[in-house]
Amino acid sequence: MSAQAKLLTAVALLIAVGGGMAAYKSAKLGVPFWEGERVDEWIVEAKVSFLATGRDVKARLALPAQAEERGRGQESGSLDYSYNTENDRGEYTAVWSSGPREDGQALYYRVRFQQGLTSGGEPKPAFEKPSAPEVPRLPGSLGAAAQSIVTRAKNVSADPDSLFVTLFKQINSVEASQEYLIVKRHYEKDGTANPEITMGIELLGLAGVPARLAYGVLLSEDYTGQPPVPLIEYYDGAFWKVRDPSDPSKIPDGRELFVWHRGGGSLLDVTGGENSRVTFTVAKDRIPLATLTNLRDSPLLVSTILALPVSERAVFRYIVLIPLGAFIVVLLRNIVGISTLGTFMPVLLALALLELPLVQGLVMFSVLVACGLWFRFLLSRMNLLVVPRVAACVVIVTLLMMLMGVLSFQLGFSVGIKITLFPMIIIAWTLERMSLIWEQEGKRNAIIQVAGSVFVAVCAYHFMKVSQIQYWAFYFPELLLILLAGILLIGRYTGYRLSELIRFKSFSNA
Repeated sequence: MSAQAKLLTAVALLIAVGGGMAAYKSAKLGVPFWEGERVDEWIVEAKVSFLATGRDVKARLALPAQAEERGRGQESGSLDYSYNTENDRGEYTAVWSSGPREDGQALYYRVRFQQGLTSGGEPKPAFEKPSAPEVPRLPGSLGAAAQSIVTRAKNVSADPDSLFVTLFKQINSVEASQEYLIVKRHYEKDGTANPEITMGIELLGLAGVPARLAYGVLLSEDYTGQPPVPLIEYYDGAFWKVRDPSDPSKIPDGRELFVWHRGGGSLLDVTGGENSRVTFTVAKDRIPLATLTNLRDSPLLVSTILALPVSERAVFRYIVLIPLGAFIVVLLRNIVGISTLGTFMPVLLALALLELPLVQGLVMFSVLVACGLWFRFLLSRMNLLVVPRVAACVVIVTLLMMLMGVLSFQLGFSVGIKITLFPMIIIAWTLERMSLIWEQEGKRNAIIQVAGSVFVAVCAYHFMKVSQIQYWAFYFPELLLILLAGILLIGRYTGYRLSELIRFKSFSNA
């Protein structure tokens, strides 16, 4: 069989397998093929991690009421643990247990709910009237200062809601009164976790308003492995209400914050382990829960990354986009004829730009390359070997990124802090190659290749930014096989590139 026949056979096979798996997922398992058919739902996954000490293990994690009441929660990804859910008057707890274990352990529980439908922090009636709150025991002048704070706040408050807002606005204020600062300093010196929240809860108790700690999760896909957000739940005489003490005037509405645990008590208890903690990963899912269950139960490996825990799936959000960027690089280099500094540099630059405003990202990259190139020319005068020279470039690029990040922060440009998204090793090699081209072929060719790399990166950025493309890459990764088939076909193309047709136009006229 000739090389061309082998290539065509491989291309046909890749298209058949990729297209067939995508068709099976869409037609048989019900995964929407078009983004417009999606069902936007938030997935909030709790990951309990701890170090087992060789004894029997039992872990208890408080759950949101929505998880069990509406059947929107499920244990997922915890290997060889027995699992059950306890219900105590509407307050649910996930319980994992196992025999003796050692080393690091990970347990997972996830909750799904429609975007904007619920926050978990809606006012909730009490089963019974809570007992009078315990009055904090503050010695001498501290007690007098706390009582003065509460009295003054009650005088300008009409109800527990306005009292909460008044107290926490003062606690968070940089211009708080001397009394607030004295009491706040006491809680900070006491070594209390979340001293402002503890102070607020005890001041509310001193005012006769029962209050307790609650926990929430920020509904943002940008933060993977985020710690729980401490909240406060207080009783207004009829309902228990939840508010964020860092923004006391705002009521949680389910668009930015989801309340995971309320009702007091601990969020996590682990016996048989140490250094336990719970972190949350948030993702926006676009397929129904029944469909996701069908995917996990399917006999073929069509579920791919959708079968992984959400914290592991988050890693693939951008990894699946790298082949898309590579395809654009191949297309523009082999068909159009645009020169670039390598293959991966434009792809990784485009990947970094996805997390940055495009114009600001290009400006930061240009400044970084210009400064780095100047330092690279200084190094060339020392006649260093290649590896030490590149290592020196890495150090210089690192220092430049730190300097630009600090300067941008001092100037009030928060976007500059994200300069760390640029891959420093790739930038170091870019500086090395650009300086060599500058010395061997002249500055014109060096600038043309850098400009071509940036142009290709911007094209790849716009391609990878398309929402429908991202949807296919994440939910139908088997379509990457069709992309691979296209790359193989382009790899056999040896005809004129589009730029060469313009370049050799004078020959055709002759």
